Amino acid sequence: MSAINRLLFALGWISPPEQDSCWGERPPVKPSERRTSPRHLASPNEANMGWWVGDEFHSVAAHFRDISSSGALILTRELPPNKHVWIGLAKPVQTRWCPVRVVRERETSVGLIEVGLAFQAPCDFDLFKVVVLRDRSA
Repeated sequence: MSAINRLLFALGWISPPEQDSCWGERPPVKPSERRTSPRHLASPNEANMGWWVGDEFHSVAAHFRDISSSGALILTRELPPNKHVWIGLAKPVQTRWCPVRVVRERETSVGLIEVGLAFQAPCDFDLFKVVVLRDRSA
């Protein structure tokens, strides 16, 4: 053991190698979550997803499954014709429309369509708050 290591050991800053060996090898580092923000399960809700077709705005019913500050997963019955759509909450509280980009789509076994959305900017706080808010009286 070098003089520096003996000094650090005396100060309690390091332990001698023979004491470290009882812990075994350091475990491997787990890969980090690929998402930049955690997903939160959605509380009961009714939403709308919409898009422009020429001068007309077309909207369909949707339901938030989960949400984060950077994206959301919704269920709906109709796919939008393009990747740039709007999402808004109808119940339990109506929120303003937020621009989102469709990043993936998958048909479920019950005939609904799961649509992965990415917010163009961080998720509107009012929308996020209402979607994740749980009924505290239950």
